[in-house]
Amino acid sequence: MTLNKAFTVPISRASVFTYLFIFFLIQAIQPAYLLAEFEKPSTLKAQSFLGPELLKGEHYSVVDQVHNDGLLNHYTVKSSFGTVNVITTSSLQILIGEIKAIAEMKKIETDDTAIASLKQSGKNTVEGVKTLVNDPKGTFESAAAGVGSLFNRASGTVGKRENTGAEDSRVEQLIGFSKSKGQIANRFGVNMYSRNQVLQTELDRLGWADYLGGLSVGMATSVVPGVGGVLLTTSGTARLLNEAINTTPASELWLQNKNNLLGMGMDEDSIELFLNNAAFSPALQTVMVAALDSMKGVDNRDFYIKVALQAGDPLMAKIITESAVLTAGYHKNVAPLKHFKPLARLARSETEDGTIVIILPSDYLIWNEMTADTAGSLEEKANVSKGTGVEIWVTGDFSPMARDKLEKMGWKTHSQARGKLTPAQE
Repeated sequence: MTLNKAFTVPISRASVFTYLFIFFLIQAIQPAYLLAEFEKPSTLKAQSFLGPELLKGEHYSVVDQVHNDGLLNHYTVKSSFGTVNVITTSSLQILIGEIKAIAEMKKIETDDTAIASLKQSGKNTVEGVKTLVNDPKGTFESAAAGVGSLFNRASGTVGKRENTGAEDSRVEQLIGFSKSKGQIANRFGVNMYSRNQVLQTELDRLGWADYLGGLSVGMATSVVPGVGGVLLTTSGTARLLNEAINTTPASELWLQNKNNLLGMGMDEDSIELFLNNAAFSPALQTVMVAALDSMKGVDNRDFYIKVALQAGDPLMAKIITESAVLTAGYHKNVAPLKHFKPLARLARSETEDGTIVIILPSDYLIWNEMTADTAGSLEEKANVSKGTGVEIWVTGDFSPMARDKLEKMGWKTHSQARGKLTPAQE
């Protein structure tokens, strides 16, 4: 199969290892029994833990050899549109949904010549909106009172908001193309801010056709389930939020997120640094803020924003966002949380009775030196806090050795935790 370079997900392997190193970088003197034996990263068999719906479909197949780095799984997917390397099982699920959507999108014919012509003629439209981009203050002041009021919220982002690499240009957003594109994304159950370049090409093609008009693309019915969406759960609430993200201008999302975080009492400078971190798409930012907002009464929610500032690439941003979503799920569906505290340079949670809660969006956790370091340090903290112990929740599974070691320390282990923390809501 010929590799379609545009379809290759741009993931920095070094950045993943940096994240893992940061996560487990805790200074602690370990008991001798923790250092007795360790596991090394290994190769797993996809067919032993992935369901048939993920293993193979009409337009894709997952290579059976899966590298596990001790925390996350690294997958190779061969598809009709190229070969893709993707990290984490949740990212694999999203990718498969996107592949299905791409296949359906390609069935819709568009007049590409007309679209190209629109883009060329659109240069005149671009000239018309340059004033708004280059001299926003003057444009707002000269607008008629009724029309000017439409820009009240947008003006709050001028000079402060930066476009991320996951969104359309400012001009495309201003002329209304992005609205058409978002509606198409909703029809196919995908995230319009996806960094999948083949998906973006199809969204652009159909979005321009819809913007051009007369092709009835916007009337297409949803043909793909929402698995390709940005959110990390399958609940009805998640789908609704994903649809709202797709159809709300990125500048409006930015301002809404800023105001929501300010309403939580967070520092404005830290908020804007977070919202202008290009590793976070407008969608991930919105999901993060929604998760934090749902944990009313929990102290130190701003600690998650500080953690998010460390994200240097989209994968790190996704993992941090997923952690926030799962933590919010614990707070709602398991037990109320009291506050967040540092875990190295990340966050851990504590309940009212002092129980330490660790929630990891991990695929397969093994017992290695980093795990042992973390376990020893947290065991010490649990003893000092005089709580009821430590709980660890992972979205995947533990190796037999890791589970055995942790449970012998008195930890409560929970695997396949996504469905328990964020159960489906129809």
